[in-house]
Amino acid sequence: MSRPPEQLRVLDFGRVSPLRSQTLWHAVSYGLSATRQPTLSFVRPDAPYVCVGYHRSMAEVDLAACAAAGWPVYRRMVGGGPVWLDDGQLFFQITLPADAVSAFRTQALRDLLTPAVTAFQAAGVDAVLDDALEIVVGDRKICGHGAGQIEDAVVVCGNLIQRFDHRAATTALRLPSQQLREDVERLMRRYVQATPVQAPTFTQAAVTAYGQALGLAPVEGELTPFERQVVDELDAQFTDPDWLAGPARAERPAAQVKVRSGVWLFEAERAGTRAVVSVVDGRIERARLIDPQLNGSTAAAERALLGQSLPAAGQVLAGYGPAGRRLSDVLALADRRGSL
Repeated sequence: MSRPPEQLRVLDFGRVSPLRSQTLWHAVSYGLSATRQPTLSFVRPDAPYVCVGYHRSMAEVDLAACAAAGWPVYRRMVGGGPVWLDDGQLFFQITLPADAVSAFRTQALRDLLTPAVTAFQAAGVDAVLDDALEIVVGDRKICGHGAGQIEDAVVVCGNLIQRFDHRAATTALRLPSQQLREDVERLMRRYVQATPVQAPTFTQAAVTAYGQALGLAPVEGELTPFERQVVDELDAQFTDPDWLAGPARAERPAAQVKVRSGVWLFEAERAGTRAVVSVVDGRIERARLIDPQLNGSTAAAERALLGQSLPAAGQVLAGYGPAGRRLSDVLALADRRGSL
């Protein structure tokens, strides 16, 4: 392993277009592969948009609603589901050579999110990094994050949420029913929280925290000529229809939305049997069931599921005859891995 630079390049891009709020930090990742210069960058979009993870389907986004509202939709090169971004959020990205980061994803995330927690705390927010590697105050997420590797660079992205439009974030999602839409917005309002911190306060605290954690001296920097060229190339790539469409994927059997780790919702239907379920910390928090043969037992079955784990829910529903077994099969369509 070659010796890393002793400086942390700091780039503050300010307010930029939605497109550039993505392509700038991607270009930094490509640039780092050549320079090995650890970089902490900040950017704020000047208008709302929606961004989808590389491996996710555009079918998860309500493209018609986004177009009607004038919200662009882009696909990023790192993972995760659809996210809502606007000028109420300041985004930060820490980008390091891959061989300077733990090879274990969980440890790498912990190492690169802990300085962000330190920055929140220095700015007066009682933030902690919980066991699920979410930055939270109490049980509320205050910072979304994503991570990935682009060529030889590892990048972890996060945000200071000064305002969050829960209604717009829900509107941008393609959801099969009004019931699910209402529940998604309800849980977003409950578990996603803005923090009343001034951006310069957080930015300075983050620069200090990352510099100390990495043992690097922060210095203001600028994009290299190569990175500027890559920005222009990525502007074209990120608006190319083929790139936006993404890799071919099989249609998911259930609509599923993650609000924060451990808080998620899904809806699935099979031959007229439908379930809309929200899960909090592994337990069913709300269930809405439809099957023609449940007759007057619907309310009782929904109450019986409250507080149950999904595996236990199948056993509970078995007591409701053929309709319950059909509903159990529908619940089995949920991807519990998507809640992590």
